[in-house]
Amino acid sequence: MAASGALTHIRNYFSAGMLAAMAGIITFPLLTRSLTVPEYGILGLITSSLTLFVAFGKLGVQHAVIRYYAQIKNKNISFSMNEMNSTIVVIFVALAIVTTGLWVITGYALLPRVSDFENITQLAMLASGIVFLRLLGSGILNYMRAQQRSAVVGITLILSRYLYLALIIGVMLLYQFSVFIVLVAMLIAEIISVGFAARKYWPDFHFKLHEITPTLGKAMLLYGMPLMMLETLGLVMRLSDRYIIQAVLGENALGMYSASYNLTSYLDLILLAAMVQALKPYYMQLWETEGATKTQAFLADGMHTYFVVGIPLITLFSLVSPYLLSFLASDKYSPGTIIIPFVAFSFLLEGAMHFLAAGLYIKKNTKALMFWGVLATILNLAFNLIAIPIYGILGAAVVTIISYLVFVIGVSFSAFNFLSFKISIRVPLLITLLSLIVYTLLFKLHFGSDFANLAFKGLAGSVLLVFAVMSVDTKIRKMVLDRLPPYKAGTVK
Repeated sequence: MAASGALTHIRNYFSAGMLAAMAGIITFPLLTRSLTVPEYGILGLITSSLTLFVAFGKLGVQHAVIRYYAQIKNKNISFSMNEMNSTIVVIFVALAIVTTGLWVITGYALLPRVSDFENITQLAMLASGIVFLRLLGSGILNYMRAQQRSAVVGITLILSRYLYLALIIGVMLLYQFSVFIVLVAMLIAEIISVGFAARKYWPDFHFKLHEITPTLGKAMLLYGMPLMMLETLGLVMRLSDRYIIQAVLGENALGMYSASYNLTSYLDLILLAAMVQALKPYYMQLWETEGATKTQAFLADGMHTYFVVGIPLITLFSLVSPYLLSFLASDKYSPGTIIIPFVAFSFLLEGAMHFLAAGLYIKKNTKALMFWGVLATILNLAFNLIAIPIYGILGAAVVTIISYLVFVIGVSFSAFNFLSFKISIRVPLLITLLSLIVYTLLFKLHFGSDFANLAFKGLAGSVLLVFAVMSVDTKIRKMVLDRLPPYKAGTVK
């Protein structure tokens, strides 16, 4: 991207995402090999439900924090920073309490009806602590995201993942492994990581009762609630298929589907977390300080780079991840790897939306996002009910792509009415074609063991895809060549 400030934050989030993904990949075989396939499926069901509740419980206020912080900091709105601090403290504490209460009720009333897994209610009660902490942590971390304190946010993510990994390893050495113990480890890691974030936030903490501003709180809720619906609907699109798979195909199929989906989510952590966490705070500040022209140029350049880097990355991941899954988790999960390329592509589409929808976020027209989210979710649920009984887990993965295509296309038309920017398609299309050629050539080759296929296909794919990108994209080629010693020194023109 052209803006060096954005690159700094993307680098910080990317580094944190890479390190967190490494911790996840190490944790992954410990869980899949220590738990049965049904146990792993239930763990995935609980953590997925937990994620859905947290997304709903935030009411989208985390997005409003970023939007209103940029306006208040640049004095483009009549509220003060102290009023914002006091107001968001009240909002997030209240949301944490209410959401945790709803989770407890659901754990008693709904989860036992979805699954007859032993102690499912007790597992849900344990997870309620995680719900509460993640709601509070969201308020703290998004305030620091708005401040563009990307290093602190990244360290918090790394701390959470590696504490969880360390606790899992310790439990395996000392205690009998179970889903309950895994959730205990997750809860302890959340307590420590949220505590770390709170300590870093403390110098900026400000709360006075008389500075709580209902007008600001109402404005933030009106801005955020459609985005809460959007985030919740996005999770429904990603998670509802698990409930249908559980009901139609059983816990064994759910476990295989969850393993492949969870492995692919590490790609999301690397590709999307870095870009999304840095992108929105940066273009909000850019809009408030520099105006439309600079913002449009930033979005156009950023989206181009996103596709140029993202397309080869998901291609390489789709090529090697089936071997990685078998190597890490054992062959019992191999049937689920058929979904990986489709899920990986859906993450690429989801990331593109954050560029394309910038106009809606900036102009606070979040209702349009909610409309397209509702439409895509209805299609997702309807198609899953049809596809899963016929095509199994592959049908669920294909439906995810269809849903995201509808959503991204609809959001783009709505957002470009407010803020459009040039989309370059020639180079991304060429890179897509070259990536498909590389994938097809290497997919047919076999080198014996899973590890050998992972190593040789990974190396060959990386070299060929890097060559493909540099051969067709002048910006990437110049960026790489400028960093080579002869070019950097100016001896080669």
